[in-house]
Amino acid sequence: MIMASVTVENAIPILRDLQFQTNECREDSRALKISVIVPTLDEEVAIGKVLMDMPRSVVDELIVVDASTDATAEIAKGFGATIVQEWRRGYGRALQTGIEKSVGEVLVYIDGDSSYDAKDIPRVVEPILKGECDVVLGNRFSREMHPGAMPLLNRFGNHIVSLFFSVFFAKKINDSQCGLRAVRKQMLNGNSYGDYGMSYVTEQLIMLVKQHARVSSVPVAYRPRVGRTKLSLWTDGFKILKVILRERLRRSDV
Repeated sequence: MIMASVTVENAIPILRDLQFQTNECREDSRALKISVIVPTLDEEVAIGKVLMDMPRSVVDELIVVDASTDATAEIAKGFGATIVQEWRRGYGRALQTGIEKSVGEVLVYIDGDSSYDAKDIPRVVEPILKGECDVVLGNRFSREMHPGAMPLLNRFGNHIVSLFFSVFFAKKINDSQCGLRAVRKQMLNGNSYGDYGMSYVTEQLIMLVKQHARVSSVPVAYRPRVGRTKLSLWTDGFKILKVILRERLRRSDV
């Protein structure tokens, strides 16, 4: 797969028209505003592609929560993103900081490594905007994955985690670890978490299920990430399963 790289030098002049603050295509009549949160850690090669494909007619606020030492933040600024520096490490910490800084009523999480297609965001938020549900998870397994996007062992692990989740919390979840999802922000008010690493989104989803949130899923594309992965398959996998088991044992209202 060949992917254009957006550099610091060409991001701003090419994309002046894409500033979210002056978005002429925005549907101001839409009742719920949408904030997109992109956690980044040294994603200068990929972030331009992610933000270039951001659907301006849907997105009201674009927040890049960054802990990079490369040019990621500078490139993102050229696309009209609000940059929030978060030096405390952790995928969940970045998302939580983005949530706290956001102003939209609907939040979208998308990774900054170009493994997800930002053009799928309208499909992800649509059920929430229609009032049909409170949480929408992308489902990478319901559409054809790009070759090499997910190794066989990772695929097996994802299915196992989602199966455990579905059984323990009596809620069918096809892809609990998908990095493209949307949630109604008010459902997150007052929540605190035991871990702000990779298991954060799993713990958050468990809390949402306990709150009887209406959860749905939509097909999303999934392609090979650009750059080095931050996921530790075994370490993060066991942490996620540990969170599921812990929350299953303490649950009292599901």
